[in-house]
Amino acid sequence: MPRRPSNPSPGADKAAASGSETELKLSLPGADPARIGTLLAQLPLLANLPVAVQRLDNVYFDTPDQRLHRARAALRVRRIEVDGVPARWVQTLKTAPTATGGLSQRGEWETPVAGPALDLAALQATPAWPALDPDGTLWPELAPAFVTEATRTLREVQGEHGARIELVLDIGRVRTMAAGESGAATPAPGGKKFSAGQRRKTKAPAAGPAASTGQGEVALCELELELLAGQPEALFALADQIAQHIAVLPASVSKAERGWRLLEGTTHAPRRARLPSLTRATPVSAAAAAVLGEALGQFLDNLGGILQSDGPELVHQARVGWRRWRSALWMFKPLFAHHPLPDAAPLRPLLKAMGATRDLDVAGLESLPPWSEAYIDGNAERAEQWQAMETAVQAERRIRRAGLLSVLQAPATGRALLQLEQWLHALPQATAATDVGAQPLGHWARRRARRLHRRLKQAVRALKNAPAPTPPTPGSSTTMPPVASPDHQHRVRLLAKRTRYVLQSLTLVLPKRRTRRWADRATDLQTRIGAARDLMLLANLLEPLGVDGAILGFMRGVAAGRLADD
Repeated sequence: MPRRPSNPSPGADKAAASGSETELKLSLPGADPARIGTLLAQLPLLANLPVAVQRLDNVYFDTPDQRLHRARAALRVRRIEVDGVPARWVQTLKTAPTATGGLSQRGEWETPVAGPALDLAALQATPAWPALDPDGTLWPELAPAFVTEATRTLREVQGEHGARIELVLDIGRVRTMAAGESGAATPAPGGKKFSAGQRRKTKAPAAGPAASTGQGEVALCELELELLAGQPEALFALADQIAQHIAVLPASVSKAERGWRLLEGTTHAPRRARLPSLTRATPVSAAAAAVLGEALGQFLDNLGGILQSDGPELVHQARVGWRRWRSALWMFKPLFAHHPLPDAAPLRPLLKAMGATRDLDVAGLESLPPWSEAYIDGNAERAEQWQAMETAVQAERRIRRAGLLSVLQAPATGRALLQLEQWLHALPQATAATDVGAQPLGHWARRRARRLHRRLKQAVRALKNAPAPTPPTPGSSTTMPPVASPDHQHRVRLLAKRTRYVLQSLTLVLPKRRTRRWADRATDLQTRIGAARDLMLLANLLEPLGVDGAILGFMRGVAAGRLADD
């Protein structure tokens, strides 16, 4: 149900208000929570708009085995406090969200309640609860799980073509519940509590810049744009106006999901690839939206993680998400004659910074460690050289990560990402009625996959048959064409990655045995070329850091040996 800056009286109608919410969620990379409200108020489009401020305390409920969470539903009791007005309580049930191009849509039922206790009658009055708890066994198991606390600033903005949008700034935290605490709401009727022993086994969340405000909690600083009236395109238009002045990042993780991640110790876990739900009868236009949406979601979620933690796997999985996006763009390229892509040039600084960061991560964590003993070989002087090299690599890693964070906190980056999401949101409608978009996916996907596999086979054949580069002979400036150069190998590696990602995304609609065989071969090829390439580039990567020449020579020898073997 759309929220309002008003505060209805406690005697308001208690029937469950029903509907669906359409919203666009934005994180605020690099924002100072103490100043972001002032910066927003200074934007011309928000100047002089009425502002309402609320204090929100929410307790989320679930069963010890997380039946609501597993059903992608959320149940909370909220205490709303406004200066000079008695606090009121609202019970909210939300069902599984669907996301299209960054917009989240989900069922939502809100009911004013007398106090902090759950109200079974209000739940049973919703169309969603009977499906979640058909036999009544879930209700007695409900217990408080975690808490969100925030100061909420609300404005209603007039958007394009008569649209009305509620712009919400939330600043606060998500936290686990202390031992014996029931929070703003009392335990469920069964009297049970969400004890640590009933939660999934957890571990302490990894530390990171601005990641948490203390033990068992994570900070909140985000915008929500909720559509009150009009078309969803108005949300993107308003977000674009904000992004021209303030750094934003499209975000899909709800407060409830953050709470579960906090309980599970996965707050900073990377998001890996997920399998889109497709069938052979799925129209190509709908399949394109699903595959591209999943890849872009992986990219964006890991970018959000990079802002919270310096885990190297977050950078790796963000790059995987982008590669999967690019691979899907190739797969569905025939659609885009009817729906041209936005300019991705503003994202080049981000992609370059991610690549530079990943190169040092691979060097420091994967390529160099296996060779330390072979180089040192009990020699104290070499051990000192190696230690100095490791120190230099770690210092450069910190410099490159700082550069990556700087790019993520640039308004141009968020604006370009929003344009991708807006393009993706419009993709199904723009292409559904076209000759390609209306085709069933099954046969069409098989043709595209065979074409991609043929290209990879041809590239590998050329790589195997190509002569190695030959240095110039004395007195001559000519060389044998470097067909099998590192750049050529890299192109084959990228083609192998594309093949792998396309096959994985479409695995539900392609022949299983053949698809598995092709994917395994592409993965093996990608791994073999990648290992050799990483070693070949390592010395060039280390040289500008002032690494001792003996180490550079040693690593070049290792790379040459690996290249000869491959």
